[in-house]
Amino acid sequence: MIYEGTIYRPPSEADSLLVQVTVGCSWNKCAFCGMYKDKKYRVRSLEEVKADLWSATPYRGSFQRVFLCDGDAFALPTPFLTEVLEEIRRLFPDLDGVRIYASARNVLAKEPRELAALTKLGVDMAYLGLESGSDKVLAAVNKGITRQEMIDAAAALRGARIKQSVSIISGLGGETLSKEHILETADALNQMQPEYLGMLVLHEGGDAGLYHFEGESFRLPPSRLVLAETRLLLERLELNSCYFTSAHVSNYFHVKGSLPRDKRRLLEQIGGALDSVVTI
Repeated sequence: MIYEGTIYRPPSEADSLLVQVTVGCSWNKCAFCGMYKDKKYRVRSLEEVKADLWSATPYRGSFQRVFLCDGDAFALPTPFLTEVLEEIRRLFPDLDGVRIYASARNVLAKEPRELAALTKLGVDMAYLGLESGSDKVLAAVNKGITRQEMIDAAAALRGARIKQSVSIISGLGGETLSKEHILETADALNQMQPEYLGMLVLHEGGDAGLYHFEGESFRLPPSRLVLAETRLLLERLELNSCYFTSAHVSNYFHVKGSLPRDKRRLLEQIGGALDSVVTI
């Protein structure tokens, strides 16, 4: 297996076979993300990808899923992606599924029949970075999508029976747009109805100080406000069946559970943290 540069994957794909089908991210302009800044986006050749897959055949049985890297493999043309998926099925017929990072723009670029075909070939989950449901915040961080595009992409994936694992970033609205960021994010998530939801936290570094909200310089929210954002988000979420976690290395306080079943417990845990500390 040959990898170019640093390889990133969701925490939940730690035991998956990581296959690099693209190098870098097709967008790579988000102000908060520095993961692929050292890479120029390109698609690896089909021959390279197939060679990597073949090299993993001695390890059949040691993984149950395949995760396609890098930052947005959904950008691949459907015929190319189809060939990759067919090869995966041929070499690893007993897999539980194939998972993939996806952006709203590239999900919406595919016809419903294309998405349905990907499902039949084994794609069972897409990881989407909503980050914020506020169009003001999305524009400020140069996300390149709108809130409605993300909601529409979620509907398209749901129609194809591809599960969604959505990430959001606490603190992304700074102090100025903290409340709008969380309220609009909760509303977008309620429309998207993801099966999994992960909450990350923005920290100093990267390009976080380079964007502005309505003429004001960005100010990173203190840890206590981040906890308050988590509580407000949970209060406003109305998800039918979703596993929520803030147990990411970036977070100050880790909670996780199934919504709506564990909502009260999660709120009590966050409330206890807020009551016991001034800063973390």
